[in-house]
This record gives sequence, structure tokens and C-alpha cells, in this order.
Amino acid sequence: MHYSPGAPILRSNNLVDWEMVGHSVPELAFGSGYYLDGGQAYIQGTWASSLRYRASTSTYYWIACIDFSKTYIYTASAVDATWAQAAVIDSCYYDVGLLVAANDTMYAAYGSTNIHVSELSSDGLSEVTSKVVYESDVGYIEGSRFYEKDGNFYILVLKPGSPSSEYVLQSTTGPWGPYTIQELFTDAGNPVPGCGNPHQGGIVDTPNGDWYFMAFVDAYPGGRIPVLAPLGWDSNGWPSVNLVNGS
Repeated sequence: MHYSPGAPILRSNNLVDWEMVGHSVPELAFGSGYYLDGGQAYIQGTWASSLRYRASTSTYYWIACIDFSKTYIYTASAVDATWAQAAVIDSCYYDVGLLVAANDTMYAAYGSTNIHVSELSSDGLSEVTSKVVYESDVGYIEGSRFYEKDGNFYILVLKPGSPSSEYVLQSTTGPWGPYTIQELFTDAGNPVPGCGNPHQGGIVDTPNGDWYFMAFVDAYPGGRIPVLAPLGWDSNGWPSVNLVNGS
């Protein structure tokens, strides 16, 4: 979070073997505390960011809220190319999930308990409009990840706890909702012995049509370890995670 350069990028061809290829944020230029000039910014910086590729402009976008006050956007022509700060939005997109929709419009889902969606400008660098699309009736939620599939829009969210729960918000009428909620799972076990439950995950699809849920487990003091599980879809367009031996 507080390390510079920040927002490391890893690349994989099989979702199992990963290599470091660069950093989305070449320098944490977010204030004097990040340079230990009259203060410090320990455990601040790049929380819960989102990375997306926009084919129409051959551009990679990285976005995150910094210091719970402003949202920074960095762009690059390739993940291993030079990244540069492209814009700052003067509000916090907390735990943001970026989406490039099928019609090439860019959206961001974010927030805690009340989940917002913002439409971004044609260049993806400023906010056009924003609204609350879901007011939680399951308690505190966060960690938005935003997707579109077969004309439906999905926001994955996390309900922290012990154990934690993952939920899916689904809209069949567009990115602005209305959204309905369904539990994806609660207490997915401990796929890595001695570690916590999988949480704050996202969905990945492969070129050959396979779908997976990828999350992380807390592995103190080693950090966070990524975990993977097969994911399927039912006839109503709801995803389900296929756990192996209960985890």
C-alpha cells in the first residue's frame, strides 16, 4: 500500500503461474507524507484498486481512491509500458471496480453499504454522473467488482466478518439497476491451511470459455495469497462458485 512504486502488476497465462511485469503507479506522489516530509503515510496509499483494458483506445486504466479523499487514474499503452497519472477525480471511489461496457462506456462501482455507480466521460478520465444503485439490506458491504455478461450487469461485494460472505448484485436492465442481491457463498473454508477464508474476490473468464472466481486469503505474516475456484452460471444468469471439499 505505502510502498513506492505502487500498485504492482502481475501477469499469467494460466491463472496459476504469475510474473511481475511492472507497476501502475510509478511514484506515490500523493502528498508530503509519502516522502517522509513532515509526516508519514504508513498503511495509506493504494487501497483496493481496479485495472481494465479498453480495446477501442488500446489503453490500460488503473483507478483507486487515495487517502479516502480523491480518486486517481493512471494509464498506459501496455501493462509493462510507462504508466502516467492521467486524471484526478475530486471524490473517493472507495473500493472501486472499473468496467468497460459492451458499448464502450466506462463505469465505476464503489462505496460501502450504499453502492454507487458512476458513468465516466468518453475518455474515461472524469465523472459524468453518479448515483446510489443499491442500499444494503444485509449489513456492511464493500469491495465492489463490476462486470457485464449477456446484457446483465453484476457487482460482486464482500460482507466482512468471521466468516466473511460474498454477494452478487445483478441488474437485468442496465448499469443503473435496479439490482437484486444473492449470496455467492459464506465461509468458503480454508483452502490454504492455517490461513483465513477467501474474500474480496472477482470473476475471470478465459479464452476457451471457462470461468473462475479468484480471491485472496490472509496469511499473516506472509501477506495475502491468491486462491482460485471454478465458477458456473445458472439459467437465470446467477453465478455460483464450485468449492472443492468445502473450500
